[in-house]
Amino acid sequence: MARPSIEARVTEKVAKYVADAVVLPYGEMPLSTLAVAKSIGHDRRVLKKYGLDVVIAAADKRAGRDAKRGRDTRRRSLEERVDAATLEVDKLEQRVQNLLARLALIEANAKRIGIDPEELYRPVAPPDRRVANIFGSRKKNSSSHR
Repeated sequence: MARPSIEARVTEKVAKYVADAVVLPYGEMPLSTLAVAKSIGHDRRVLKKYGLDVVIAAADKRAGRDAKRGRDTRRRSLEERVDAATLEVDKLEQRVQNLLARLALIEANAKRIGIDPEELYRPVAPPDRRVANIFGSRKKNSSSHR
């Protein structure tokens, strides 16, 4: 019976290491060619020879991106998602109530100082955006001075 090739054994070890590293929090099991080579007991040049350094780099990039986004590697249960959504709805309802209270305070203060609260909601006239004559073309100015 023939011995399994070194490539097959190394590929299997690297795949197992990468799968274990992806499950753990980012940085606990480093995903670099040197770290993986030391962990599985082979030289880093062997990993590069079989193109496994590219696989390791891609897994590291993916794990780093997921860690940056704060993505959990396990899927959240339905109850956890519902609880999170309910909590978010409660926070938004509280913000709405705070904004309504602030608006009522503004209207009460406007009435107290003698401003009609209805005037607060009247649209403001847009500013005049016409260009001043000093920025007109030079042709007009040069012909009038001659």
